[in-house]
Amino acid sequence: MRKTGTGTLGLIVAFAFVVQVSSAFGSSNYKCKNPACDINAIGHRNLSNGHGVGNWYSSEKQKELGKKYASALEQRVDVVKDPAITGYVDQVAQRVAHNSDADMPITVRIIRSDGAGAFTLFGGHLYVTTGLLMKLQSEGELASVLARGIAHTAMQSVARLQTRAALLQAADMPMIGLDNSPPDPAARFVSVPFGVLKFQRDFELEADYFGIQYVYKSGYDPNCFLDAVQAIWRPEASGTLGKAFSPFPPVVERLKMLQQEIDDILPRQAEASVSTSDFEEFLARLRQIAPPASPPRKDALPKLIRHDDGTND
Repeated sequence: MRKTGTGTLGLIVAFAFVVQVSSAFGSSNYKCKNPACDINAIGHRNLSNGHGVGNWYSSEKQKELGKKYASALEQRVDVVKDPAITGYVDQVAQRVAHNSDADMPITVRIIRSDGAGAFTLFGGHLYVTTGLLMKLQSEGELASVLARGIAHTAMQSVARLQTRAALLQAADMPMIGLDNSPPDPAARFVSVPFGVLKFQRDFELEADYFGIQYVYKSGYDPNCFLDAVQAIWRPEASGTLGKAFSPFPPVVERLKMLQQEIDDILPRQAEASVSTSDFEEFLARLRQIAPPASPPRKDALPKLIRHDDGTND
């Protein structure tokens, strides 16, 4: 593993969720009684639990480390420089960031790779691959992917996970995010101790919870978040051992939790955006510069079926 400065540039590139949602995030009968589920409180909530025992990194230190790791990473991968592509993604990212709890600047970089990956560094540095972007079908889905990374920044997930890894004397893990593809230059896996995996799952679940709120607050249809999950997530590994070490619960169960959140705490929108003509232009330009995609998997992703009456299976 290549060393960079005082730490290992290891990428935890895996979606991570737990089957159970903590009581702070509710059940089907849960009604909002705290800022975590108050849409009007977005931008005034401290989601990181401050700087202390659970987080050894101040905001300034996170920004410093973010620049350091971003510089090291971008020397190893092919970063897209096309201003039409990067400018559009940044525009959507800043729209979501403006409607989030993040208190650090958000910087998005696109990596040219056919793997479907996204991850978040210290200090608001987000990365997505062209392979992931090619799977999306609307601006709302793009906003959803970015919202998860922005939620990680708001929660300071990387700093908190790194603190817990150090407390457990585990390997350095300065990234958190997702990958749906075999390892490549943009996605190098490191071993995740089981004790740290539990924290990672919790942080990823929270990023999902808050991310869909940011999508809603930004004026997008929150169902785009569900569409993004179905477009990106791969089928779960079979077998008890695979499930025990999997960073995610079953896709269908995750979709039900997201739908429950939409039903319980997100007020009905008079108007909501799904996509724009700008997204179609962006996608057309992306196809011109993106590497060829890997052959599609034969096994289909589970779907959350919406009925005309608004109910779900």
